[in-house]
Amino acid sequence: MNTVAARCLMCGKGYDVPEDHKDFKKLKEQNKVEAVFICDFCNNRVRHESEEQHKPKKPM
Repeated sequence: MNTVAARCLMCGKGYDVPEDHKDFKKLKEQNKVEAVFICDFCNNRVRHESEEQHKPKKPM
């Protein structure tokens, strides 16, 4: 199975992205030694924070 070495833009952690990952094709086309993307953990964290901000505030 082919993999691409990539680094997350937000947390900086390095990953070996397998070819069945949704961003594999984009990472392969970057033609860099180490491609950059946003990992699933950071993607979910940003989505959760955004959803929490849009919830109505509870009255005191």
